[in-house]
Amino acid sequence: MDAFRNRLSRYVTLPPDVWEQFDHLDLRSRVFHANEDIIRVGEKPRNMYFVKDGWAIRYRTLDDGRRQIVNFMLPGDVFDLQVVAGVEADHSVTALTRMAVQAVSAEQFIHCLRSNADIASAFWWASVQEESILREQIVRIGRRSAKERIAHLLLELQRRMHAAMGGSEVHLPMPLTRTDMADALGLTPVHVSRTMSALRRVGLIDESRGQITILDRDRLTALSQFDTDYLHMRKLDFAAQPELAERALNGTRTENGVVR
Repeated sequence: MDAFRNRLSRYVTLPPDVWEQFDHLDLRSRVFHANEDIIRVGEKPRNMYFVKDGWAIRYRTLDDGRRQIVNFMLPGDVFDLQVVAGVEADHSVTALTRMAVQAVSAEQFIHCLRSNADIASAFWWASVQEESILREQIVRIGRRSAKERIAHLLLELQRRMHAAMGGSEVHLPMPLTRTDMADALGLTPVHVSRTMSALRRVGLIDESRGQITILDRDRLTALSQFDTDYLHMRKLDFAAQPELAERALNGTRTENGVVR
């Protein structure tokens, strides 16, 4: 929960008692190993997960085995909000590295959302951010060149990691293989390798021991036309603007009173 709290606190101001209610949730710690399924397509998710440490991928696989990674689950992320609808998962989530999470049951999570508009607003914000990241993923694959796609993804991942974990603004842990990056960006592993080499040659990035160093953020940003607006980093103050929390709660209720 600490990584989620760190991430959320950077962008949303909540009343102090909201964090106390988070602390009272019956959270169960669990560790998933690399390549272990967390959510399988076709199954009904039973838990919400808060990522403490590690990376996972959200993806779809075609019948012939081709895979499309649609997003990465990083420390500070929470998934899967689809659990409140009680429907079968339309995608899979698999740990990319060793991943430590805290899980809360769907029933308790739904009760928590129903009982507190501020808590609902926090998860509404997390949902808004993820939807925006998914929209940007469509633009990234559909309109950017290979260099632009890779540069844009690296900048996004670094910003998201920094929001949750703090630390360096130039270093990014990099557990992704060339195949992972290819499946996320609509490229081939060979194309990814050649493009990464090109970015290194012109002094934009460096790679060593599972880490990428952003050497020239300004040039990398200009190359990829990266803009943080879609990450919604402007801070919202739900404590000072209670109408935002109420809007979030009312805007996410279904006829049954649960969040959609």
